[in-house]
Amino acid sequence: MKKYIAFVIGVIIAIFTTRAAEITPKDTTIRFNRKVVQLEDSVGQIKVKVYDENSEPFNKIYEGIFTDDKSYEKWTVAQDLGIQLPFLNKIQNNKKNKNYSMEPHWAGIGWGFANISDAEYNLNNIDGVTLKSEKSNEFYFNFIEKILPIFRNNIGLTSGFGMSWHNYFLDRNKHLLEVDDLTGVYNAPTDVVYEYSRLRVFQLNVPLLLEWQPTFGRNRKFFISAGVVAGVNTSATYKVKYKNPDTGKTVTSVESRGLNIAPLSLDYMAQIGYGSWSVYAKYSPFSMFQSEKGPDVRAVSMGATLNF
Repeated sequence: MKKYIAFVIGVIIAIFTTRAAEITPKDTTIRFNRKVVQLEDSVGQIKVKVYDENSEPFNKIYEGIFTDDKSYEKWTVAQDLGIQLPFLNKIQNNKKNKNYSMEPHWAGIGWGFANISDAEYNLNNIDGVTLKSEKSNEFYFNFIEKILPIFRNNIGLTSGFGMSWHNYFLDRNKHLLEVDDLTGVYNAPTDVVYEYSRLRVFQLNVPLLLEWQPTFGRNRKFFISAGVVAGVNTSATYKVKYKNPDTGKTVTSVESRGLNIAPLSLDYMAQIGYGSWSVYAKYSPFSMFQSEKGPDVRAVSMGATLNF
């Protein structure tokens, strides 16, 4: 719409100037309402430039280049032509909304509390597994992100890539062991008291999140997103630390690896944030362990993220 407005104004001014001078100039410079208007007419191309006489030096407030195939326009001040066009503000505001670039909120670093649940959403002490909730945690680092706007640059689909570490500390002096291809919960050996008994799982993650970034005036910092995060469990280790009852020396060892952790995972994720900070919650509807090869426990976590 702007190019048509600029073109019509340019044509009217050019006709007025041409009749007044009774000549047909190729290039024309006139003054109108304390504006300097330059018209340059060449083969297949018309240039319109408008400068503000109130500034020193003159500020260019509009430039338009029009050809049969393409057009280029650059506006600095919308109403400085001195002509009241009530609908022009609406057009400009719509264009600003259209050109706004959504920012995804996946890349960053985060930390949260980790726990376990069952299918009924009960926390901890699930299928023989009891965690030290105050110590169990997850840490993640997401470094690739992309968003695809799908509605007015306020709603988009976010995806990316990242990695995470999950640490589950067992309580009640127990540990996990894989015996005869089955992972179970066992008491510590006689006279051994664990300083810690920890399962660590490392994952590679790819999200698919529906993100909403509402507009409050000029503020677009608030956001909400929800969706799923698919993960590939690349490694799982079980580590214990205790004092040897015979020698008194501290023993730290990796007891086992693998432990029948499911190779793939899927989490439901929701987050809400403002600016670079957000809080999140995740829940997996599937067991951490392979079917019938370990306790039926689902991963749950909640924490905060600093987005890049």
